[in-house]
Amino acid sequence: MHRFTLPNGLRVLLAPDPRHPRVAVAVHYGVGFRSEPPGREGFAHLFEHLMFQGSERLTGGEFYDRIHRLGGSANGTTHQDYTDYYQAVPASALDGALFAEADRMRAPLFTEEALAEQLEGVALEIRGTTVERPYGGFPWPLLPAVLYRSYPNAHDGYGDAERLRAATVADCRAFFAEHYAPGNAVLTLAGGFDPAEARALVERHFGDIPARPVPARPDLREEAPDADRWAYCTEPGVPATAVALGHRLPDPAGDLAGYLAHLVLARLLRTAGTGGPAGAGGPAASGGAAGPAGSAGPVGPAGSADPVGPVGPVETSCGFFGPLDALAPETLVVTGLLPPDTAPERFVEQVDARLEHWAQPGAPGRGEAVGTAVRDLALEHVRRHDDLQTRARALGRLELLFGRPELLAELPGLLTGIGAAEVAWAARALRGAARAVLVLAPGPRRTRPAPYEAPARPGGGGEPVVPAWAETLTPAGTRVLCYRDDRTPLAELRIKAPLGVAGWRDPARIRGLADEARLRAGAAWRAAGHFGAVRVTTDEQWLEVSGHAPAEHIGDWLRTAVGALRAAGTGGPARPTAFPAATALQRAADAALRLRLLPAPAGSVALPGPADAVVVVTGPADPDATAALVTRTLAGWSSPDAATSLGAAPGPAIAYGEDTLLTLHRPGAAEAHVTLCAPAAMSTATEAADYLATAALGGWFGSRLAVDRTPGLTVITGRDTVAAGHRAFVRAWYEGPHRPDTVRELRGRVHRLAHEPFTAAETDATRAFCAGQVLSVFDTQETLADMLCQTAAYGHDATWLMRLPRALREAPLDDVRAAAVRMFAERPLTALAVRTDAVRPDVPAADAVRADRPAADAVGRDLPAGGGRAA
Repeated sequence: MHRFTLPNGLRVLLAPDPRHPRVAVAVHYGVGFRSEPPGREGFAHLFEHLMFQGSERLTGGEFYDRIHRLGGSANGTTHQDYTDYYQAVPASALDGALFAEADRMRAPLFTEEALAEQLEGVALEIRGTTVERPYGGFPWPLLPAVLYRSYPNAHDGYGDAERLRAATVADCRAFFAEHYAPGNAVLTLAGGFDPAEARALVERHFGDIPARPVPARPDLREEAPDADRWAYCTEPGVPATAVALGHRLPDPAGDLAGYLAHLVLARLLRTAGTGGPAGAGGPAASGGAAGPAGSAGPVGPAGSADPVGPVGPVETSCGFFGPLDALAPETLVVTGLLPPDTAPERFVEQVDARLEHWAQPGAPGRGEAVGTAVRDLALEHVRRHDDLQTRARALGRLELLFGRPELLAELPGLLTGIGAAEVAWAARALRGAARAVLVLAPGPRRTRPAPYEAPARPGGGGEPVVPAWAETLTPAGTRVLCYRDDRTPLAELRIKAPLGVAGWRDPARIRGLADEARLRAGAAWRAAGHFGAVRVTTDEQWLEVSGHAPAEHIGDWLRTAVGALRAAGTGGPARPTAFPAATALQRAADAALRLRLLPAPAGSVALPGPADAVVVVTGPADPDATAALVTRTLAGWSSPDAATSLGAAPGPAIAYGEDTLLTLHRPGAAEAHVTLCAPAAMSTATEAADYLATAALGGWFGSRLAVDRTPGLTVITGRDTVAAGHRAFVRAWYEGPHRPDTVRELRGRVHRLAHEPFTAAETDATRAFCAGQVLSVFDTQETLADMLCQTAAYGHDATWLMRLPRALREAPLDDVRAAAVRMFAERPLTALAVRTDAVRPDVPAADAVRADRPAADAVGRDLPAGGGRAA
């Protein structure tokens, strides 16, 4: 074997063998899925696909065309710590093979079209490997997240197909620039070639590729577990429970003899049978990666003892993709399928008993059994690497990971140094060490353990931090919260006020007043010549004023905003406006519900005043000083004449209940909407559990209602305020006319799914998603101000948002289960149906509300959307 390094850092291995008429070319890059940064899970695998989509001089499908015309083959695989690209061609085509590899090392092409195509291809691969096949994802990529705790070791190397869709061409170019430098690669040639001629070709094709900095390897160090870690999941249609154990292996770079002793022990632990789902499918499998050494066939006679009685076949593997395939830490995997009515604990006991069995080196037959296992492993190694491509790939891998390509030839001899004493040492080490246990059992629904999420580190401590804050209540009843955020010299300002009874009952007039206030505020701010913006909006539940300004102009911004509200609020009756055509049907439904819950209005309609309003300011100024400034500036803001009807907390005119169906008729609408809702008080004490229960039921793409869905019907859950109270709701929409059975079916499904206790696995998945979503609001000062204002308006304390991610992660499972029942199944859910048909030709209003009481088969009178009370 010949080794040399080009000036640009590319390491080259030449393994000539004149007996071969072909040449295998392999390029290994020191980047695998353990190199991916948080938020880019699966990117290394996606990038491997993209490297076949063309380069500077081989566009489109020319790379494959050149090889296939010669009867050659090519592929690539992604592993934990490397990605390899390999081809085998006739020896006469070596020049062209090197040209093709050099061209994509120098200048691959990344286009929007290729990225979109490969995103679809990767999504199909992920689905086919982890979702659509029995035991999908077992044991890889599920087991690492159970055994390991650091992001590089624990996260899913496939990633989530939907999250991967956020990748851009710019991301691909940056990934290439960072990881695909010549100095981070190994080029290997094996087969029928002349070494001198091959070196000349390598220097010609690769020598002028510019050198680039080589990234540091990720820090993979982490402590071994101090106790067994169990995880459970279920899948319908599988014939038996599968169990996988994950043990930490010695580092082959520092203790190769110990590693090989575990390799021999793994062979001895196996029993007759194939073991079902023991194969380690994954990104590496895309190119037919070599499987674990000795991963098929029965063990020798002495290795088949079952000290605790058989519980099914047992398979083993050193490494998820085979021995010496990754840097430390690496995993010894033991898998098995259980007979009916056998507990997973029984399988663990069986493996432990076998470890005890092999921990006794002097017992009869031990030496003979170990010798047989060593002989078989050595012969299998030699036979496997007689294949030209496999040999080239193994040489490059061993050079890249360990700097020892000679291990390929040395390994059979090294194995002969492993005897019964070394195996006994390995057995005792495993018997006394904690491990991971992954259980996949038959069940009614497909569940999986939560994917590993990198710990969030805003503020540098793993939890979001706001350096300082201050809170005060003005004499007029406005809650003021000020937070220090010095990321920009600007202040973000928010005012949020409930519209009150009159506003809720007359949303069209409120929209007119808000629009007038928006125009006044914008004109005043522009006239003052200040940088920033003042916006006034309403969602028919709240009036919101938002914007930004230099921190030194906080007082000016507040005076402009409040002045516009007062001017619009005292400018006389606004011209009524109808619901715009673009108004969402769900907003129309919520307005209809308010009509039913509120008493008749009293007083004129006006924009709300300071009572019960919330003001939030984030910016670089001192929070205490800012709070004092806000209080002084708001001193002239008073309640409008309609105050007597705005701040009250009215009791509902009718109760929420299953016997009430409100229908809102919108002829010509393309969709029908249904909203189910019930009162649900918001409290800091229960917020985390309520948040998780709502999300787990129907608040994210992995929720129950997202999985258990009717084709064509989209369903989500949430919590908000309507009129003067909080509620939990379920929204559904579908194309075409309203289907009366939809309300009954949806009520029944929500009731059933809310009563079925959440599993720990699905709750943990929801925790990870929700905590990540909450942390995202800290990305910008603008989104942080929005969420701080919302949580304050809902009654939470000033620091609740900062504590929420941890609260989501720590909320007891039983509390989450109880919250789902309390909010969505303990009381009847009122239904609001937005229909696309007309109710009767004698109803003149375009928007009409009808109260149906199905239990009594009676119909209430129709109400125009603008006001009135039910009879």
